[in-house]
Amino acid sequence: MSKPKETASAKQPAFSLDPQYILRITGVLLAICLVTALLLGIVNQITAPRIDAIQKAKKEAAMSLVLPADEYVLWEGNLPAHVTALYLANSGGEGIGWVAETATSGSQGTIEMMVGVGTDGKVTGVSVVKHSETPNIGTKVVADQSVLDRFTGMSHENGEITVNSGSNRFDAVSGATFSSRGVVEGVNAALAAVGQLS
Repeated sequence: MSKPKETASAKQPAFSLDPQYILRITGVLLAICLVTALLLGIVNQITAPRIDAIQKAKKEAAMSLVLPADEYVLWEGNLPAHVTALYLANSGGEGIGWVAETATSGSQGTIEMMVGVGTDGKVTGVSVVKHSETPNIGTKVVADQSVLDRFTGMSHENGEITVNSGSNRFDAVSGATFSSRGVVEGVNAALAAVGQLS
């Protein structure tokens, strides 16, 4: 009887790596990570002030749209729900009203707005700064300035602004009720924030 032939795989030695090779590869990868992190840090140092300046300019433009003023001074104090910041609007050295930065829920995510409120407690303007509402549905509210301008002159004199009912009502845009409610909630929050200061 002949001996069975040994297979090729049985003759090959077990796989092993040189420990020095592993250390070299680890060192190279670590160096690449450190250089990448350093470069990202440098880029961030260069671009961060520019990004902050652009965001500040956008915010001031939105504030100017809802209540034009010479300066906006951040008010420090307790704020009601949905109001993320409140600014006193000064013009000619006098306070002419307030601008509230609000964040409420729409149909697809957060709606961030600026709401101007005059010293008489009436809305002077509404501007949506950021949203993720559905195109051609929610955007019929948040991206249409003529719809947002319908809030101008409204107040809490007759109670909170409501959607589609009541004496102090905002008629929702057809098919965009959730987006309309989100904007109404932001305007109500702004009016409440200013109302608590009176």
